[in-house]
Amino acid sequence: MQQIDALPREGLHRAFTVPTTLPARPDILGRQKAPTQMDHTTQKRFHFPGSAEFVVRDHFAVGFEPVNISYLGANFRRIFLDLVVAPQPSGFYSAMNLTQRLTGPQIVEQFGADHMAGLPVAWHLLMLQRANDPGALYTSGLTNILVPPGSNYSVGIFWFRGAWSIRAYPFEAEKPRGWFAGNQVIVRIE
Repeated sequence: MQQIDALPREGLHRAFTVPTTLPARPDILGRQKAPTQMDHTTQKRFHFPGSAEFVVRDHFAVGFEPVNISYLGANFRRIFLDLVVAPQPSGFYSAMNLTQRLTGPQIVEQFGADHMAGLPVAWHLLMLQRANDPGALYTSGLTNILVPPGSNYSVGIFWFRGAWSIRAYPFEAEKPRGWFAGNQVIVRIE
């Protein structure tokens, strides 16, 4: 099995800061409400607790337990299933909405290689949303995108007909996959 080391996680780029509370504001009757603590369901920000060595094949499999996955694309199976990912540190991540069409390499360029999320982070999110549960991942037909550190593939995770579908798209292709505005990228923010 191939080993992927975690990229160094240095500093937080100011463009990725996300507030942890919503400011106090009046309710519909004009009464002042206390500040609201935000979590991944309100701002798409979440904490990843870190992971030990992560054997992709031990987690990503078609079936209903522990996560409802209906499809693993051929590229995902060929490129990622036999990987062992080095232990990943804990940190804060966010699902950032794309505001323009970007390919995988453009995502890395725009958000920074040191902010890319690995497959253990994706698995953490899938465990939180095993079967269309509310959370940071889209379940509306739009795609959740990540670029595992050190790979030349973008991974698309989307909810389709009652289960998760997971595919991988190569950077170098005759016609590289473009991800449209409105889809979201999972990135490390702290």
